[in-house]
Amino acid sequence: MATTTLDDDDGGVYALAPEPPASVSPASACTATLTADKRRAVRSYLTDLGPALRAKYGRQPHYTPAQVQETALERALRIDYLCWAYVLHCSAPAFESLHANAGEACDYLAMRAAVGAAFFGGDVDFAIPTVVDVVVSGAAPVASDAIGWLAGVDWTALLNWS
Repeated sequence: MATTTLDDDDGGVYALAPEPPASVSPASACTATLTADKRRAVRSYLTDLGPALRAKYGRQPHYTPAQVQETALERALRIDYLCWAYVLHCSAPAFESLHANAGEACDYLAMRAAVGAAFFGGDVDFAIPTVVDVVVSGAAPVASDAIGWLAGVDWTALLNWS
């Protein structure tokens, strides 16, 4: 972790404390079985965290682990399953690097398969920016008539409609 040094107005030098690395969930929280608690957390990472990331950083295909963690904390979202937020909003290489640096071995593909099975009709190639587009626009009823993977989205479960 690099420390940034800066000059102050009086010619002195000071150092900024390095940013702490993004944290990971314990490996037990990353098992590819979506319990009721994990399912609720994933739903909030899709419907609350996704739009918050977009509002804060703009529409992107992926966000950094630090952006995801910071925004989840700001939104007071559950962090015990934060790795599920990373699997949704970070690239596979960023997810794997984060876990390798933490000494954890979480399975990115298995976790995406679990989310795909729970919310996207089994499709593991779901596109989070598109899901966030639909959530933000309120177009879920129209999207359910779409062709392709959007037609397989369980909007009722995802948006917690009764």
